[in-house]
Amino acid sequence: MRNRISRGVAMVATSALSIGLATTGIAVSSAGATAADPGVNTSTKTLTIGATVPLSGIAKPGYSDVAKAANAVFKYMNAKGGVNTWKVNFIIKDDCYGFIGVFGCTSTSGTVAQTQDLVENQNVFATVGSLGTATQDSVRNYLDTNGVPQLFVNSGSKDWDHPTTWPKLFGFQPSYLVEGKILANYVKTQFKDKKVGVIGQHDDFGADGLQGLLNGGLTIDSADRLTYETADIAFNAAAFNTYVAKLQASKVQVVVLDTVPPATKLILDDAKKLGYKPQFVISGVGADPQTVNTDNEKNALSFTFLPASKDTTNPWNAWIMKVLLADKADFPTLTSKSVISANMQYGAAWGVAFLQVLKQLNGATPTRQSVVAAMLTQNGFVTPALVPLDYTSSNHQGLNGGYVIKISSKTDTMVADKQIYTTGDGPLSSSPLVKVTGKVAPIPTWLN
Repeated sequence: MRNRISRGVAMVATSALSIGLATTGIAVSSAGATAADPGVNTSTKTLTIGATVPLSGIAKPGYSDVAKAANAVFKYMNAKGGVNTWKVNFIIKDDCYGFIGVFGCTSTSGTVAQTQDLVENQNVFATVGSLGTATQDSVRNYLDTNGVPQLFVNSGSKDWDHPTTWPKLFGFQPSYLVEGKILANYVKTQFKDKKVGVIGQHDDFGADGLQGLLNGGLTIDSADRLTYETADIAFNAAAFNTYVAKLQASKVQVVVLDTVPPATKLILDDAKKLGYKPQFVISGVGADPQTVNTDNEKNALSFTFLPASKDTTNPWNAWIMKVLLADKADFPTLTSKSVISANMQYGAAWGVAFLQVLKQLNGATPTRQSVVAAMLTQNGFVTPALVPLDYTSSNHQGLNGGYVIKISSKTDTMVADKQIYTTGDGPLSSSPLVKVTGKVAPIPTWLN
């Protein structure tokens, strides 16, 4: 997630309704209407959406909970009668993060084939919450050509912010550029004059994360900018020991990791074996302690836009726990004494965001055009995130800020710096960071 989630992959399997804006949301004119859009069942008032996510394989740990948490939100609301009587049917397809046939993948089809199945056989209205940068890059032209909205892509890539080329494509979490800039600001303040090094995934995740650090004013020697291939996690784990030893020999004092959780664990455990004790700063998508699952992560710093996982003062945490406990099918071992993970928070957050989109329609039959308009209107959107969604006709990135947290145990996080920052003019802006007051949005009564 993580939330917040790495969403980069080194290799991927190949395989006119008019809209009127009402004062409280989006109303759809029925003039000239013919058949409903795919995925819309007007008899049962059901909207069918889908996503491709890693339910098995290399990215399953932690990431498989994201879509399940969103689906728990949908099922919870369906049981309450839906949103303005409209219910959501969420079809989740396993694409193994693009790595078919390896790393314990049990799926026989990758992202392209699974997405085609969703569109051509399952007749989905939209894809919502599909995960991965390279995976979603591989299908954005196909979805756009077929008029299928591609909403809340689970990745911090800047690839989702091209509204002229892909007008129905929207991200959700802050970009890796923004995250890197905020982390850089903290490192400059708290670890002034300390030598900084980076280990990043060899794709846009690592590249954008590094660029965000540089944009934030950090100086990082080229020799201390190391990258790994995703396949190294399973086939060349010894490489991580080499990377860590190289930074140790270079006397790097602060190590920033733009890594997925399995790589995070390998690096932290290797550092322990080598007796290397730098300050680790980990991208939010690879730092969820319940997923990384090592005591060696304690005291590492990370980034989030959600409440700290054990913040009992935040009502959204209690609400998410209530929703997940109601879904025994997907969360059979969760109890009231459990600590929700960052990935669960993340999935619930964009699940709530999608319900907010439906709420904007005021009960009217959804159309693809009206849903995209509702995404841009954001009339009263609230989510568990501490920064607002920020979609406009020229910005489809989504959230654009957050704050620094510390890993306090194998299950918990705590606030390291309560100051929340945004980039002011948008997630890809070169403008300085802007201090904002994080607002805990009250949970709407219709969600309870």
